[in-house]
Amino acid sequence: MSTYIIWWILAFALVALELTTGTFYLLVYGLAAAAAGIAAWLGMGLVAQLVIAAIIGIAGTLALRKWRRAGGTDEDLQDLDIGQLVMVENWKDGRGQVKYRGALWDAEARDASVDVSKPLYIRAVRGTLLVVGN
Repeated sequence: MSTYIIWWILAFALVALELTTGTFYLLVYGLAAAAAGIAAWLGMGLVAQLVIAAIIGIAGTLALRKWRRAGGTDEDLQDLDIGQLVMVENWKDGRGQVKYRGALWDAEARDASVDVSKPLYIRAVRGTLLVVGN
């Protein structure tokens, strides 16, 4: 079997596996393997193929790390909830349940000054707990 076919099979397997993880790292490594496959197809030696795969893999990994640090994480999704209005269903001693997006959520007051007779807004999200305030 030709070397370029092995690289492309590896690339396909990595990209297919990426579809189950959603991290983008395996996609980068799949692209690196595909590039090494192209290098093999063009007749470059094994050392050149490995160098090409390594350069693309390292560059892609560094780019993904920079993107994640710049705010491409799951925490961004929670930021969409901040500031949204919730409706109190039951409340006692600074804790209770609120209705938000058609479901009941556990909630706690941001501080002791929260007045549940006034509209409450989401101020923070801790897992499945909403921290609310006026």
